[in-house]
Amino acid sequence: MGEPPSYSLNLALPLGPTPDRRGRWYTAAMYGNVGPRRTMAWGLAAGLLLALAGCSVSLNLPAEGPDGSVAVVLSPSGEYEFFGQGVVWVLDREGNSLGEPFVPGETQLVQVCDASPEGWLLLALDTDEYGFPVRSKLLEWSPGGEAREIFACPELLFSPCYAGDERVFFLRSEEESASLWALDRGTGEAVLLEGGVLAFLPAGERTVVLHADGTFASLGHGSLPIRISCEEECAMTFLFFAQVSLAADPSGRYIAVALEEEPVILQPDVERVPTLYLVDLVEGRVERIATPAISPAFSPDGTGLAFVGQAPGRPVQEVLVGDLEASETAPVAKSEGALWVRWGKTGLLAAIEGTPARLVRLMDGKATDLLPTGP
Repeated sequence: MGEPPSYSLNLALPLGPTPDRRGRWYTAAMYGNVGPRRTMAWGLAAGLLLALAGCSVSLNLPAEGPDGSVAVVLSPSGEYEFFGQGVVWVLDREGNSLGEPFVPGETQLVQVCDASPEGWLLLALDTDEYGFPVRSKLLEWSPGGEAREIFACPELLFSPCYAGDERVFFLRSEEESASLWALDRGTGEAVLLEGGVLAFLPAGERTVVLHADGTFASLGHGSLPIRISCEEECAMTFLFFAQVSLAADPSGRYIAVALEEEPVILQPDVERVPTLYLVDLVEGRVERIATPAISPAFSPDGTGLAFVGQAPGRPVQEVLVGDLEASETAPVAKSEGALWVRWGKTGLLAAIEGTPARLVRLMDGKATDLLPTGP
């Protein structure tokens, strides 16, 4: 299968914490029990190889609605899989199904992308007899209703989401990167916003864009003082897996970046692990938050940062939450074996490694299963 994708970091800001905050953010030691982390790394590597071969690959991450309901792709038997395909179920806060699921066609793959008061935004991919994508479709759907096609094209689409108005933003594949488009839901007209884009991030009322050259910008407001090194594999990883590599806080002040760097020790072999960086765009500072760490997610009020990593002295991968003001981090109870974490309106959502994997809501020291017996 080959080595997992490699990242390098070249930030245009000074690196390291300020003296009065040094030591509170941690860098975890490497432990022998790295099963969950290795599972994630090899899973991403396998997905990237399939993507480079032309296959359709996407992370199976849920979306949370305004009422706390969750839409997620589950297998026909009602199980959650990190790279799984199946049907779309909508679950209430207790894990009960809300209406009938969305069932894709026999040659169609589906991904949950975003939520709105009117329903759910889905990305459907039509495939040929060999499983290769031939057409991308953006659909709006709610349980009990018919899916409405709002856009379709022969190219691959990535990361569609609502822009907060009557538009939907999405990336449209190009030869070496992608372009950022805006779709007017009312007229159905799609407009090119920028070319050469690898990822974009909602940041409150603004949108942060990562360009193919590694530079960042606030859409319509100019460049930002941050740059990363984007070689070919790194660029493809951001294009396909930005949801577990990048995050922006609602105020637009902070950007969190998880990058897997080349080890400085060349012999004997050293496992490459991702490091999470926090970029403060106001003070012009970068802090190393944790190693290993992935899946950054800011709290809705912008005061906290959740991620999946290993705390010192704890040889397990779990969800950790940091206070941005105090620069202190603590593990979340009952989150051992976490694969990813999202910070929704009603708290933390996470997937816990297992056979099958568990989809849980983390609150008050408890991990409440959203799929106790399947929908």
